[in-house]
Amino acid sequence: MRICFVTLDYPPFRGSGLTIYAETVVRGLAARGHDVTVIAASRPESERTEGSALPANVRVVRVPSGPADWIGLGWQAARYLRAHREEFDVIHFANVHFAYAYRGPFVASAFQSFRQQLTSHHGRPYHTNRRNYLFRLFYYSGAKWAMERPAVERADHLIMSSHSTQQEFVSHYGLPPDRTTLVYLGIDLQRFESLPDQTEARGQLGLPAGVPLLLYVGFSTPRKGVEYLARSLRNMQTQAHLVMVGKWEANYPERFLAALGEARPRVHLAGYVPDNELPAYFAAADLFVLPTLLEGFGIPLVEAMAAGLPLVTTSGGSAGEVAGDAGLIVPPADSVALAGALDCLLGDPDLAHRLSEIGRERAHTLFDEKRMVAAIEAVYPCVLEG
Repeated sequence: MRICFVTLDYPPFRGSGLTIYAETVVRGLAARGHDVTVIAASRPESERTEGSALPANVRVVRVPSGPADWIGLGWQAARYLRAHREEFDVIHFANVHFAYAYRGPFVASAFQSFRQQLTSHHGRPYHTNRRNYLFRLFYYSGAKWAMERPAVERADHLIMSSHSTQQEFVSHYGLPPDRTTLVYLGIDLQRFESLPDQTEARGQLGLPAGVPLLLYVGFSTPRKGVEYLARSLRNMQTQAHLVMVGKWEANYPERFLAALGEARPRVHLAGYVPDNELPAYFAAADLFVLPTLLEGFGIPLVEAMAAGLPLVTTSGGSAGEVAGDAGLIVPPADSVALAGALDCLLGDPDLAHRLSEIGRERAHTLFDEKRMVAAIEAVYPCVLEG
């Protein structure tokens, strides 16, 4: 098939977990013999992170997105597709929101709705301050009605990242269930099969030995709720250290650091970490924590399970569903409950080991990248037949 895959970022530029999803799907489809054209936003060279050589049957078309980011991408992608529609058998939008300006047949993936983003923090949008709250309130409300709902209604088929996401769009957007297919995200599990031992990993990364070590991986925005993780460190009975891996939204680190208080010396900010170095961070840790307010899926949860780490996360969005019985699940935005769960796992090695074994098996059973790509490929005939 000739497939067009539309995504906001694509290597060597990586903005979030959605980029990892896009890269995995495109690479997998190419390996199955399809010709794939990727439409992605053009970025300045200063934002380059990492990337590998493209397969011969993959090409990338960069379009200007401007300051409007995904809104600009959606508009420019629709313009490109109107001129090149006959070149493709299937058009797949990595996020249904990107399809708002396109009028032809397409399939799209869905992770979280704007309705969820409007209500994720005690019934309000997550935010950093009052000005940011008002901006998100109007922005998400407008995008929900002007862009999200029309795109959902026009989609030939939606690939849902979780049961909770599927239920969200069926219950609140009137989407017929037969126009949806559940496909869990998958990763390259082999990356986490030959890890260094914990002592070696900590020495390699310059992390302290002989102390309990928590790991967080993700693009930190107010949606991730990491200020509640900061407060939980102050509430914990265990004097644990925390490693934070990933990029940050502008001005958000200050809020996190302010919430740490006297726990600040026990936090290690690693920033962006290349793919080949990331497994060592999982090897160095005792457990993985994701304090999210709303999660569309949570690829780092799967990486942690594959690495044999027990999990502590929240019931925000899909996070609890992805973690399943491989971790302890607490309510979002509850630093006291989060601290209790972290203390519980660190103080009970038998429970931690049991969750570790469950997680490894769960990762290999549900979240393999080849299984994901095959399931996505099986959806495409819905568009071709339509």
